[in-house]
Amino acid sequence: MNRQELAAIVLELLEKETGETYGPLDEKTSLREGLNLDSLDMAGLVLHIESRFGIQIETELLEKIATVGGILDVLEDKIASQPRKKSA
Repeated sequence: MNRQELAAIVLELLEKETGETYGPLDEKTSLREGLNLDSLDMAGLVLHIESRFGIQIETELLEKIATVGGILDVLEDKIASQPRKKSA
C-alpha cells in the first residue's frame, strides 16, 4: 500500500471520527490547529486506524505525532514491521 492510499484511508477514518468533511490532506497540516482535532478526536482516530490496520500505536509515539505526514510515517513503519501472512 503506498502513501497516497494510506492518506486516503486516514482521510476516510478522520471524517468518520469527526463527522466533518475535509479536502485532500496536506502532509504538513497540523492535526490540532490545521484540522482542529482535540485529544478525544485523536484518540478516536487512532482507535479507528489501529482497528483498520491491525496495529497498535504506543502512547509515546502518539504524543510525537503533530502532522498528517507524521501519522502517515508511523503507519508506514507499523505496517512494514508487521509479520507477513503466509499464503496457503
